[in-house]
Amino acid sequence: MKDKDLYLLVISIILIICPFLINIYTILKLIILIVGIILLDIFLVKKTKLNLFFPIYFPIIIIIFSYSIDYIKTYTLDTSPIFVLENKINDKLSIYNSLMYRIYKCDNEYIFDNEYEKNFACNPDILDNIDINNFLSDITTNYQKYKGDFIKVTGKVSRITGTKELELKSYIDNNDINGHVDFLDGSNIIINLNGLNVSNYKIYDYITVVGYVKDYNEDTNTIILIDPKIEEKNLYKDYTLDVVEASNCDNTLKEYTDNLYTYCVNNIYLDYKIAKYELSYAIKDGKITIDDLLTKALNNQDNIYNYDKFNILKCNQDKYIIYKDNIEHNICN
Repeated sequence: MKDKDLYLLVISIILIICPFLINIYTILKLIILIVGIILLDIFLVKKTKLNLFFPIYFPIIIIIFSYSIDYIKTYTLDTSPIFVLENKINDKLSIYNSLMYRIYKCDNEYIFDNEYEKNFACNPDILDNIDINNFLSDITTNYQKYKGDFIKVTGKVSRITGTKELELKSYIDNNDINGHVDFLDGSNIIINLNGLNVSNYKIYDYITVVGYVKDYNEDTNTIILIDPKIEEKNLYKDYTLDVVEASNCDNTLKEYTDNLYTYCVNNIYLDYKIAKYELSYAIKDGKITIDDLLTKALNNQDNIYNYDKFNILKCNQDKYIIYKDNIEHNICN
């Protein structure tokens, strides 16, 4: 073997091995590997008498083998991959796209997504939040800016289509009761749920969702988000209670909502800070149950639950009465 041929063999092997030893992402690793395979192919063609198709299928075999090794090494050792293109979204989040899989690099943790099936796999905190009104105010520019990226957007649910889609629109907040806002026509975001469970969300609820900006329909001014993940903020967990007394108390019970009555009380409000809800509406909307409300009592005795500004009396058959002051007679009867 001539010295030149030996050098060619050694250099090609070094170029093939080196990319697997470098634990940082750079497209140069893939280029170096391909160059090494080409040089090894040239060496084998020069040194052996092979058929005419060998220069074609040999590199393909080596590339497939290298691809498999790269996948196994990255999957088992959490090392930087070679056969991928990086989409660096911020300092803590990168998405590596390959032919048959992608990898979420979430704050230096690698999460594999074979066949692009998973929704966003990282913690939503890793992304900066965008308000829906700001995003849709210049939808064309923002689509070009975020196309092919994951974004996190907060808005109010304007429409839910079964288990398939969720829609966000820009809106005007008039501080109406029960979270109602005026949704604006003209542009929107459609989120393909991809199996995501949104059964606990209703129209007018705040929602923060991460999704991949896939497409834009110019005719309807609609941006499509796929592979979504919801950031659970528990906005409807903490609240304060307020009571509105009846202006004229006629000492009669009034039906407030199912199994719940009022006595000399006009209404009860739950203040979630982000919005104020009537208790009856919140119960029907599934934001709270009567049992949840009872756990907020300061104390209870003999089926009477005391709060700062009102009381709840538990009667037979799971009937409840909200009243303001002490009652001298048994109103359950």
